[in-house]
Amino acid sequence: MRNLNVLIALFFVSCSFAQETEVAKTSEKSKFYFTYGINAQIQDDLNINTKLEDAGLPTIKSFTPELFIGMTVFGKKYSGDLDFGFLNSKNEEGSNENRYIGFTTRLRVHYNVINKTKVAFTSGLNLSYSTGELIVYTKNNSIDLNDLNPINNVGNLSVKNSMFYVGPSASLYLFNDKSTKIRLNVGYEFAFTNGKWKSDYADVNNTVKEQGNNRFVFGLTIL
Repeated sequence: MRNLNVLIALFFVSCSFAQETEVAKTSEKSKFYFTYGINAQIQDDLNINTKLEDAGLPTIKSFTPELFIGMTVFGKKYSGDLDFGFLNSKNEEGSNENRYIGFTTRLRVHYNVINKTKVAFTSGLNLSYSTGELIVYTKNNSIDLNDLNPINNVGNLSVKNSMFYVGPSASLYLFNDKSTKIRLNVGYEFAFTNGKWKSDYADVNNTVKEQGNNRFVFGLTIL
């Protein structure tokens, strides 16, 4: 929450230097934008990392960048946006390596607290749904294409989970009077669903759940 407070404080400082003549009435019509950008996700330590550490395997990184595309609707009093994000994270420990691939759909519904010609500040609710797949494997192995029996070839560990998050968020719009606009997003997402790890290929014994492992999200969006 300290990061959110700093962001809001910086916004009000910038507004104090804006001239009164720069303030104009916003249009009654809603504006629509296609967007793209990058998020930084800082995840609480996942429960599956304890299992990986106990086995001497690389863990899932707590900080991961996420690329996304989306759309935004900005009205006089309310705004909202829908993003579709992708992340691909790798980590290694000794001769073992993992890859974590995630997809996120994120929806924000905001009230326009301040809506001026050049800048705007909005806040409201953030909802997101994420799916992820973790693959753990040993490096420098070989596969014999003349013997494709899985028992006789190198295997790997592959598990997946899905999570639903809800939390507060805020956005700062800059250069609203320009053709290219920038939006800074900040949010804290509470993990509500159990996020149990499972597999498409096997029964998972002694699985763990990720409910309560929340995450902080900070993003830069180009409109």
